[in-house]
Amino acid sequence: MKKAIVNGTILAWDGSRHQAIEAGTVVFEDDLITFVGSLYEGEPVDEIIDATGRLVIPGFVNSHLHVTDTLFTKGYLEETQAPAGTKVAPNYHTLYTVLPAVRKASDPDAQLAAAHCVFADLARTGSTTVVELGYDFEIGGDGDIAITERVAEAAGASGLRCYSGPRYRSSYYWGDGQGATYYGDYGAKGQARFEACADFCVNWNGRYDDRLRTLLAPGQIDTCSPEMLRETRRLADEHGLPIQIHGGQSIHEYDRIRETMNMTTVEYMMDTGLLGPDFIIGHGQIMSGDGNHASMARHEIEALRDSLTTVCHLPWVKARRGGVINSIEKYKELGIRQCLGTDTYPFDMFNDMRMASTVCKIVESSATAGRAEDVFYMATVGGADALGRVDLGRLKAGCKADIVIVRTDTPKAAPVYDPFKFLVHAANGEDVDMVLVDGKTVVEKGNVKTIDVAAAVKEVNAAGKRVWARLGF
Repeated sequence: MKKAIVNGTILAWDGSRHQAIEAGTVVFEDDLITFVGSLYEGEPVDEIIDATGRLVIPGFVNSHLHVTDTLFTKGYLEETQAPAGTKVAPNYHTLYTVLPAVRKASDPDAQLAAAHCVFADLARTGSTTVVELGYDFEIGGDGDIAITERVAEAAGASGLRCYSGPRYRSSYYWGDGQGATYYGDYGAKGQARFEACADFCVNWNGRYDDRLRTLLAPGQIDTCSPEMLRETRRLADEHGLPIQIHGGQSIHEYDRIRETMNMTTVEYMMDTGLLGPDFIIGHGQIMSGDGNHASMARHEIEALRDSLTTVCHLPWVKARRGGVINSIEKYKELGIRQCLGTDTYPFDMFNDMRMASTVCKIVESSATAGRAEDVFYMATVGGADALGRVDLGRLKAGCKADIVIVRTDTPKAAPVYDPFKFLVHAANGEDVDMVLVDGKTVVEKGNVKTIDVAAAVKEVNAAGKRVWARLGF
């Protein structure tokens, strides 16, 4: 079926940047865009969608998030810290104490309930492609891959485009609450989990009309042995799978790699062969000893830049724990590819675009740093390119019909003279009117059509009580 979106302001892709077309038209047939421009003179269409008072934008590529445990961390990751008098990094208590405890307290049914709720939130706020990174032995029954399969099925049913990456690693960590971090080895269990994740990635890739794809997701870089990372690269090359790792997440991670490998984080990635256009570094906050990206050695900068590796920033989750990325402007000036994700709640890319821009301006003490258009690029094209998908993140003929329509007929929006500044500095997920993925309507008039939202909320509320009752805080 051929459809046309008319009368809206279109953010069309011209090959190098998004360009606004007033009163433009987007035509798509089935799952592909066939025309984007001012005047359509092609064959008649079967259905017209009137976008008067709307922006028509490419769907967001939310490049790093966790759907199974995030909702149960609410209230435990904010405004909490290690015991008084303990000198630790801002995210020490949450990363090494709270998160492992919450994951251990959850159960498969609770995780699935959370996934249904999160997928609904992602859809209604305009994320059409999402990268879901599952967890390891803290949840899922000693590494059982079954929960990953259940979440993948939920993603497929949601209508979204999802990259599923169950995580594996060779060791785990925990904190003593006083600033020390300890590591334990999984031994044979780690290898078994790795093999199960690899099998899932190969066998599930391309399901749900190719809306479900997979990626290899070694856990935190400080919990993965060189052998496991090299085998990850071999499998990625053999099967054409992207890779994403948690890296640059904390100063403890950076120090750990220096102590055990006698390398920096980037050097360890270089040594194990991870870097490449199919490789994403999730977080990328602490990539040097002082957290300033300009402090990376020249050979590290050149390796990240020349390999076309992408750094995925997660600004809001860092900011609300007292940390900042220093900075997306520096990464841009260094020529290193970047994308954007929400990591945890709210799963609203508008929120993370705003935080990315604002934090960058504060860090750089510059009103012109973290430009709205640059941040929007990260949230669309940046994420698509990181996944090797030139058919996503763009409104252009030949691209997938993953389209979001945003209301501008509101007091908050009017008048819109710069759509990028409105989207980044003023809009939020509540302004999303319609979402299409593969040309199919997933959200209409702000309501998710593919998920029973009321039932999902009820289910996750009950699951939350069950999980929280198991916590020892």
